[in-house]
Amino acid sequence: MENPVKTPGIASPAKSSSTWEWLSEDFYPRHDKKIWSVLGAVVVVIALYYLWTYNREKSEIMDNKKLGMAFVSLEQGRFMDAEGALKEFLAQGPSGLAKDKGNLFLGKVYYEQQKYEQALQAYGNVSKGSKSSVLVYSGALHGKAACYMQKKDYAQAVQALDEYLALAMRRTGNPKEDVAGKEVVDLTPSVPNALFKQALCYRELGQTDKVKATVEKLQKAYPGTREAQNGALLLASI
Repeated sequence: MENPVKTPGIASPAKSSSTWEWLSEDFYPRHDKKIWSVLGAVVVVIALYYLWTYNREKSEIMDNKKLGMAFVSLEQGRFMDAEGALKEFLAQGPSGLAKDKGNLFLGKVYYEQQKYEQALQAYGNVSKGSKSSVLVYSGALHGKAACYMQKKDYAQAVQALDEYLALAMRRTGNPKEDVAGKEVVDLTPSVPNALFKQALCYRELGQTDKVKATVEKLQKAYPGTREAQNGALLLASI
């Protein structure tokens, strides 16, 4: 009698039947409570995750709507309305990027009203955060520098601008930075303006050498910009 051919990896009907009987008559009766407990826990975790995601997205939509209304008031020059809306928004305890945006906008509102100390406090409440919040944090640094310049505290303004430029400036004026497809771009668009402000501060501090160095950096990295042209006029005036 010929021996039956056995195919590797495929259980014989008798073996499959035996395994099923073991699962249904031995393993499952002994462990059914644990199995259902684990499955129940997995279902709860998945449900909580989707609920958290839904609530977070809903909260972000509401936050952006409130901030958008306040920003419109700011842009339209209705500073008291914007200030009231932003204070109310921040009093509700937002977190993360929403909180930082609220403080940034509030700083701008105070600046426009020439309330520089209050503006500095609001800007100071903007956290450094992550890469996703570079625009917000750099905006706060730029705002702080503007406040210090209005207060004629040029040394503090330079410090704020130094931090801003270290964070956001990427261009150096090297021709390789303009190669198509490999262009170097700053993290924020206001770097030339920050450089020109820095040069102005150095002039007020009587640091002529630093004025020249800053304007040269500005003209090299951002030729043709309005700030570079203003830098040339600044050099001619000292």
